[in-house]
Amino acid sequence: MGSIIGDILASALGIALSPIPLLAAITLVLSPRGNAAGLGFLGGWLLGVIVPVLVVTTLAGLLPESTGDASRPVGGTILLLLGGLLVYLALGEWRLRPQPGKAPVLPPWVAALESMTVPQGLALGFGLAALAPKNLALGVGAGLTVGGADFQLREVMLVLLVFVLLAASSMLVVVVGGMAAVEAWRRSLVQLRDWLGRNSATVLTVLYLVLGVTLVGAGISAY
Repeated sequence: MGSIIGDILASALGIALSPIPLLAAITLVLSPRGNAAGLGFLGGWLLGVIVPVLVVTTLAGLLPESTGDASRPVGGTILLLLGGLLVYLALGEWRLRPQPGKAPVLPPWVAALESMTVPQGLALGFGLAALAPKNLALGVGAGLTVGGADFQLREVMLVLLVFVLLAASSMLVVVVGGMAAVEAWRRSLVQLRDWLGRNSATVLTVLYLVLGVTLVGAGISAY
């Protein structure tokens, strides 16, 4: 079981290190409705992490695999495609990064964060966790890895719990920690939010590239 946790560790941390969602979480914590909307966002994020990996883990056992060895050609092909997608997205983010002296272009919904309601925060958190290409690819990859292992149900649930906690760790720290001591953290949170706004494209480029290569390697090893 430890080896499987090691295999999905990069995917979990890749979801946790999501610059735009982190920027959103920080903005919500600092907003007048921070407590309620921030908790809604955190709940949506947790659901968005859980649903894809749980669904794919369940379906992975139904994939046809070769007999007589430990190869998983169907799962390996999917991992290769997901890894290739992330490498392609890395190239796109690199081209879209802001030029020196120019302000970065953030998603339109960022301007509405300070007035966001709990249901809106819940929907946004779910969408960013479950539907963003990077997170969806990593969730699917982790689900294929866990679902392809010869585990009992209890072991599967334990591995998935570790994955979800790691993938949600950054949001837990920002939302729960920020709510507990927002005034003490305010200056640091503002600085981190501004840094993420300026450097999100560069951070995403590196993440896409590293995680894409990791998924490609996992796909190759599945043959």
